Amino acid sequence: MDAQAGSVTNARAGAMDPLGPELPRIEAPQVETAKAFDPDALTRALRIAGAALVVASASTFMLQHWGGGNDLLRYAMLVGQALLLAAAAYFVGLTLREGRSARTFLALVLATMPVSFAVLGGLVYSQFHLEAVAALPSYATWVAPSRHAAVLAVAATLLVLTPLMVVSFVALARREAKALTLAFLVANLLIIVPIRQPLAIVALAGATLVALLRLELARFAERAQLATLEGKLARAMPFAPPLIMLGRVFHLYQVRATFVGGLCLTAAAVLWLVLGKARSVRQRDAGAWAAGLLGVAGWALCSLELCDQLHAGSSASVLLWGIPAALVLGLASKRAVTARGALLGVATAVALGTTLVAALVDWSSISAVGCIVVGVAVAVWGAATRTLLRTIAGSLVALSGLLLQVWLATHTDNVLRWVGLSVVGVLLIVGSAYVERNRARLARFWEQAAVKGLATEDA
Repeated sequence: MDAQAGSVTNARAGAMDPLGPELPRIEAPQVETAKAFDPDALTRALRIAGAALVVASASTFMLQHWGGGNDLLRYAMLVGQALLLAAAAYFVGLTLREGRSARTFLALVLATMPVSFAVLGGLVYSQFHLEAVAALPSYATWVAPSRHAAVLAVAATLLVLTPLMVVSFVALARREAKALTLAFLVANLLIIVPIRQPLAIVALAGATLVALLRLELARFAERAQLATLEGKLARAMPFAPPLIMLGRVFHLYQVRATFVGGLCLTAAAVLWLVLGKARSVRQRDAGAWAAGLLGVAGWALCSLELCDQLHAGSSASVLLWGIPAALVLGLASKRAVTARGALLGVATAVALGTTLVAALVDWSSISAVGCIVVGVAVAVWGAATRTLLRTIAGSLVALSGLLLQVWLATHTDNVLRWVGLSVVGVLLIVGSAYVERNRARLARFWEQAAVKGLATEDA
């Protein structure tokens, strides 16, 4: 009995002891778990696919030529698509009580509007073009039957699409709906301006992009309510019309050096605006150099055609490139931190150097007055900031221009040369009187600018 009891006790102890003999384990068979159904992923995929199809359908209106040659009928169908999308948003929002799909439809309403205005621009251009009409492919030709029909198409478009803009932006970004609607409407109206000259288009579209980006950075980007997906879509909509204007030139018209130059100037302005939000010293310095070089290269390309159109001489051509290029570099230096002095130095050298080159290539009153004006401006700036090098360099250039003007006045019988000297002298004296009168205000303004610059560098 004792032996049996001992053996049972030892067996139990061995079973409970972790170091004892292991008991056999029975492994359960592995069963594959079925993948759960994700309705959110399904609805998201359906919305994305439907939106892509709707946008593609609207875009084909710019590249098709069907409907029996009745362009007004085709355009009415395109505007009707926006009404259909708005009706679908109303049905989904009130009947099915599904807000996401309703907002998707309203975002598509906004996305198709630039296409409508681009087609409307073709109708208006066919009757009110301000230049010779270029040869275009048949699929890109939109012709209104008369001027009255084109004007009625514009009026009907504004009557139908403007309320849809308001409703859509209220649904996507309620608190900024007014500003977004106004920006989007103005940007779309620029598409119908009957101008297709590449230089004018790049100037108009570039200025629009810069203004919209300035509004985005100063107002919309600071609103937490616009950080959602719907808010980002609403903020991106006004940028579509100017991009369509630029793409239209690339696709249908001849791209010249001035158009590329305008794009470079636009890119430089965009980069300059974005750098205002940068906090890294390296990013600001590198971006400032890039913006300055892009701006100089862009203006160099634009100045070529401007000189041809103005029939400018050699000295005027040099000044027409050099003075704005120096201003671009000086403006780019405002975004730099450690490289600010270098950029200002390059800008000053370009301004003074181009005036001297203009005087060397052509002894004319334009080059002489350029030397005087730029040299005096740099010398006065150097004296105000107590920079000896700028003061001396500017004074020498101004003196060379003065000597050239005096030589021209003594060797040619032209009263305008003496008048030019008198005008510059009078302006300098008047400027000194203004500075003397507003000395305290100018000093206070200078101190505030210096404090702001130091704060920017510290940040």
